[in-house]
Amino acid sequence: MTFPSSVLDLLDEGRVDVRGLIKSAFGTGTYGFIKAQTPLAWGGLTYQPGGVIKVSDLDGSMGTSAQQFTVELAESPDDGLTPDVLKTIEMEDYRDRPVTIYDAHFHPDTGELLHVEPLRRGYVDQLRHEEDSGEGYKLIADCETRALDYTRTNGRKRTMADQARRSPGDDFYINAATTGREEILWGRNR
Repeated sequence: MTFPSSVLDLLDEGRVDVRGLIKSAFGTGTYGFIKAQTPLAWGGLTYQPGGVIKVSDLDGSMGTSAQQFTVELAESPDDGLTPDVLKTIEMEDYRDRPVTIYDAHFHPDTGELLHVEPLRRGYVDQLRHEEDSGEGYKLIADCETRALDYTRTNGRKRTMADQARRSPGDDFYINAATTGREEILWGRNR
């Protein structure tokens, strides 16, 4: 993580105000929630107060295996997040859609946004709905990190037609089909 000096100074003093952001890019639109009382406009998206938001521990790991994490959004009738509203997510195209968890650092005195740091990027795997006696209705998104991309196959072919489809006018593979093979002899001449 790379923090600006203004955030580092406040962290050293123990005075920085950190709030969590969650951005979900579903098929019908991009939605943002902030763990705060007021909305935040950042990066072209307005993050709405999301009631009680919980993110599971974000374990770090080496290697290429995907790690799992969960995002919980509890009902908050004061913010308009009733169980009926939370159930409407089933109408969204959410499977394998990106979700990003951020920490937003604010100045404790002025409330100015100083820095936003992405903590975890992943994909929504499945959604669960739970009724909890203490917290009420909860929507739980089971997510997997972007390490899933390492297991996906690439259907590209290294041909002119494939390259033209991705980048019209790029002639990188123009001679690929006509190039022959050349035998190179090493060592003594035969």
